[in-house]
Amino acid sequence: MNKRIVAQLVAFSFSGVSLIAIAAGPPPDAGGGPMAGPGRQQVMPSIPHRDWHNGQRVPNEYRNHNFMLDDWRGHGLKAPPRGHRWLGINGDYVLVSTNNWAISTIVSGTQ
Repeated sequence: MNKRIVAQLVAFSFSGVSLIAIAAGPPPDAGGGPMAGPGRQQVMPSIPHRDWHNGQRVPNEYRNHNFMLDDWRGHGLKAPPRGHRWLGINGDYVLVSTNNWAISTIVSGTQ
């Protein structure tokens, strides 16, 4: 009799834990969130290409490896000169100097 009651209590406790887990939903980074997807380009508050200017310094939010394009050929861009990097920002491509983060070239992604 006591074994039967213990077994029922154990089964009841497992069902309660699973209901709590289902109600909580998936963790934020489990998929479908902002970090999901194969690309590393992130979308920040929109700054269209017409608002970028040569010589302007890129804001700190974009000086992150998540915006740096290693596959510039795949995006139809020319090779960056020594000391420069391509950044992919909101669908646009910005060539910046890694020395002072000043913009050298702007290529619209919506041409």
